[in-house]
Amino acid sequence: MERLPHGLAQSSAKEIVQNLQKISGGKILDVATEKGNFITVLQKSLKDYSTFIGVDIKFDDLESMKKDYADRSVKFLKMNAENLEFEDDIFDTVSLSHSLHHLSNIDSVLSEMKRVLKPDGTFIIQEPFSDGNQSESQKNDMLQHHWGAKIDNLLGIPHNKTFSRRKIKRILNNLNLKASCTYESTHYIKCLFCENKFECEDPKNHEIINFALKEIDRDFKRLEMLKDHPNIQKLRKEGEMIKTQIQEKGITSASILFFIGKK
Repeated sequence: MERLPHGLAQSSAKEIVQNLQKISGGKILDVATEKGNFITVLQKSLKDYSTFIGVDIKFDDLESMKKDYADRSVKFLKMNAENLEFEDDIFDTVSLSHSLHHLSNIDSVLSEMKRVLKPDGTFIIQEPFSDGNQSESQKNDMLQHHWGAKIDNLLGIPHNKTFSRRKIKRILNNLNLKASCTYESTHYIKCLFCENKFECEDPKNHEIINFALKEIDRDFKRLEMLKDHPNIQKLRKEGEMIKTQIQEKGITSASILFFIGKK
């Protein structure tokens, strides 16, 4: 058995993957796929699969992305998830990772995903949550995320704060699936496959901190587009405070809910 960092070993990540390893994914739709990162995770986790289709409304250069992602079992399409351009009951599995809080109309997207899912098909959702017993470094991750969300919203980009467990579960219950299980985990399942899993375990790892600080600096540049906004100085002060806290306490990803259901 592969040796794991203590925190990762104590999380539910391994149990989640053990459950996924029992699932034949078949034809899979990954919604809000962005760069296809969750597709890669599912490829490593599922028992087997035939094909993936990743859809996102925000592809900037779809042709370039297709060339970069050489796996022929994966196809990417630019598409609005509120109106999926697929027939009913066509996919064996549908998935959505780290994206509930980015959706302007959650119910419409989940309803569309359920519509295109076959009877007895598998519904997979992975989403960070904001409450519970989280470390200072995890709270810093949420502070950074919430600050970035404020900037997005001022720029007209839909972006909610990280939801609570209760809110996520309420959203999932509205799917009315006939069977489901939900896991809470301090770590994403992608951590199991990360070559740097031991280095990443340290919230004060210099590379991780520097990556977070660079993201904040990019958001400072975006603030320049809001220079006439009345709250600009308050937002800048908040960003500097978050940078200081990350430098002092480090940063690690917030805990997640991982949901597996059957239609």
